[in-house]
Amino acid sequence: MAVLELTFRSEVLGFDQNVMVILPEPENLSLSQREHAFDGTFPVLYLLHGYTDDHTSWLRRSSVERYMTMDSARPLVCICPSVQNSFYTDMEYGWKYFTYLTEELPDLLSRWIRISTQPEDTFIAGLSMGGYGAYKIALTHPERFAAAASFSGVLDIVRSGKENPQKDMVAYNVFGKKRSELSGTKHDIYYLLDKAIAEGKKLPKLYSSCGTADSLYENNLGFRDYIQQKGIDYTYSEQEGLAHEWAFWDSEVKKLLNWLPIREIQ
Repeated sequence: MAVLELTFRSEVLGFDQNVMVILPEPENLSLSQREHAFDGTFPVLYLLHGYTDDHTSWLRRSSVERYMTMDSARPLVCICPSVQNSFYTDMEYGWKYFTYLTEELPDLLSRWIRISTQPEDTFIAGLSMGGYGAYKIALTHPERFAAAASFSGVLDIVRSGKENPQKDMVAYNVFGKKRSELSGTKHDIYYLLDKAIAEGKKLPKLYSSCGTADSLYENNLGFRDYIQQKGIDYTYSEQEGLAHEWAFWDSEVKKLLNWLPIREIQ
């Protein structure tokens, strides 16, 4: 694989941004695959970081680059952006990271790297805060994604606010109110799921997972039980004894690459 770090000025945010990009290396591709390497046909995975992390975390702390070389028939471009502790949100008192990620960044990347812009080739996943962000983005714009995944995600933002009220000062800067007050808003994953279903939108494939020793385990079980009643394409996984840790997220991203509906390029 080839790894690029892009630095550029974001007009939406008003300051420079960094993004890690993992690209298939030509020598790992067949001759016909090489012909498509830069013509906009490669699928793309947006891989989101967690709270306190940044665009380098997945590459530094997991083996995602190595895992991506294991299936040469389904080459993939992986994009790792950085959003500080914004919860992938247009912050009430801060920056418009949701707009940056859903509008500006995909447009820039499609012109610089020639990734596919087709929904069937577009995937999003993340850990912890990034799991929340992946579902928030995918359920707000389900028509843009073929699949979305959350590892140890904050999938019930309302419940997490009630259980951790000491963190509400950060939440107030992001959302303009306490997390426990976000029920029924555009920040509530449950609300976004029900809204998309009520509007008859086709949802992407969804995957969520959590370690049984994770402090967010009950949070994830509650969402699992709720979504399984909806009759949509949803997969749940858990690992016994693992907590909120990279040992879990590393194994999950490997599973994710096998689970994603990535088309083969001959």
